[in-house]
Amino acid sequence: MKRTLFFTAITILLSISGFSQIEMGKIEKATENETKVSFPVYDNSENFIIQSEYYKAKITKILESGSGKNPFAEKQCDENEYYKRYNGLKIYYPTYSDEYKKNSILFFKKTDKIEILNWSQIGNKYFTIVSINPFLDESELYNEAKSNLIKDFYADILFELKDNISNETIYVFESQYNPQFILGPYFEKMKEQINGKTFIAISDFNAIKNPVSKTDFSLYIDKGTEWKGEFTLLRKKDLKAEISNETDDEETLFAVLLSNEKDKVIFDLENSRWNFENVLLSKNDFEKQKNTNATKTKLEESVLIKKYGEKFGKLVYQKKLEIGMSKEMCSDVCGITLNKKKVKNANGEIEVWEYTGILKLYLKNGKLSQIVNY
Repeated sequence: MKRTLFFTAITILLSISGFSQIEMGKIEKATENETKVSFPVYDNSENFIIQSEYYKAKITKILESGSGKNPFAEKQCDENEYYKRYNGLKIYYPTYSDEYKKNSILFFKKTDKIEILNWSQIGNKYFTIVSINPFLDESELYNEAKSNLIKDFYADILFELKDNISNETIYVFESQYNPQFILGPYFEKMKEQINGKTFIAISDFNAIKNPVSKTDFSLYIDKGTEWKGEFTLLRKKDLKAEISNETDDEETLFAVLLSNEKDKVIFDLENSRWNFENVLLSKNDFEKQKNTNATKTKLEESVLIKKYGEKFGKLVYQKKLEIGMSKEMCSDVCGITLNKKKVKNANGEIEVWEYTGILKLYLKNGKLSQIVNY
């Protein structure tokens, strides 16, 4: 079985509930003499993230912040250590047909033999992660299952789970890139942030009409419109999405149902071309941002009024030119231009500022005397 290679620093530089809440234990910092690096504490705003993607996202965030911090100064813990961050967390498996991903996921109990379980026995149940082995093909259970079942599995990670009702130990061969469970704290966090909230569209975007129509699939959402939100799970078949085989339409998708007095739409969190937080803002956050911007506006305007007086201060803030403005006022309104020259005419020496393709300003005795718009 092929193992996914852990990305290198060079790659990054180039591409750069019912769930119950679980409190993770405090991590002791490694001493200088230790080579093992403690696993990162789980943030319940995150869904399940594989090791390479976690560090990639972390480094990208540092680089984008412009903090100047060396993103490679911190050691990365090994895979076994990293996946301990999920130990003790509650997960939920939705219900699927028994044929769903039967070649890429395997559920079983281990007594004196391997007892295979199907989706009807696993679906709609809650489990707790006991441990995760990211090296499935190196585990004894994998070799035993492969030998007994005489088949290969398109999986690369081993989960040991505890059934929250029976307390039985369940083992799962899964794909670390697309696990089929829902991570409890993440799901609860999303519901807390979305359900019952009113959102304001802060940008224009498109969403899927609800109910879904094949002939009139999407709805254009206007900036400034209000929507009630509800975080939910949908199947691909609910969205009438194109499918590549018989079971793909069962795939579970995270979505937000948005509604107002006029329309209902579905925002597919995983496949939309827009990021939810970039186009929708809760009404409370929108009002806070609005008040913050108003305060900032008032402060910026007051600074200019103090500097230039009531009349010109307000005009400069509004980026409006008026005859009689000083050079500094003109620069504040239009910005700096290096295209300056002095000419003499019957009226004396005139300074000309040109903003190519936009406008030309004439200044006499340091004051704006003429504006020519192109």
